[in-house]
Order: sequence, then C-alpha cells, then structure tokens
Amino acid sequence: MTKKTLKWQPDLSYPAGKGATEQRFTSTANGDDLEIDTHPWGEADLKINHKQTAHVDGKPSAGDAFREAEDIAEKIEGQKTKDEQASLNS
Repeated sequence: MTKKTLKWQPDLSYPAGKGATEQRFTSTANGDDLEIDTHPWGEADLKINHKQTAHVDGKPSAGDAFREAEDIAEKIEGQKTKDEQASLNS
C-alpha cells in the first residue's frame, strides 16, 4: 500500500451527510489546486487547477469513487514531484 501524501479537506459550503448529492474535497500540492467532487451513485470527478482531469464511475459508493480519484491524483502529483527532483539534479 502506498503512502498517501495529499491531505484532503471537505468543502464545508457543500451539504454533508446521508442526503447530500454531491460532496467536494480540496487539497493542494506542487502549486496545484485539486478538487474531488463525489456523488452517492459511485461517481467522482477530479479537477486540477479547475480543469477536469479524471472521471470515475461505476463504483459501489461515493467513498469507493473518491478513493480511486484520490489514487489518480496521488499518481499525477507524485510524478510531478519526481520530474521536479530530476530537473534539480540535472
């Protein structure tokens, strides 16, 4: 299991709890603003700097969709960190 480096915060301006139809989580990394919007029917959207980056669907729950979108964000930001380190060492 890989270590999670992104710290996600719920957007408290969105309704939360059992009846919520959408929940938003935000994080920042490498100068990027990240958002994951989840839906109770098992979908999630990942945006990086307000641009749609990934869409997850067909998951059993919003939590499962969030975790898959989170994994995608971790991979993208992890690769950026590796690229930045490589350019500093060149």
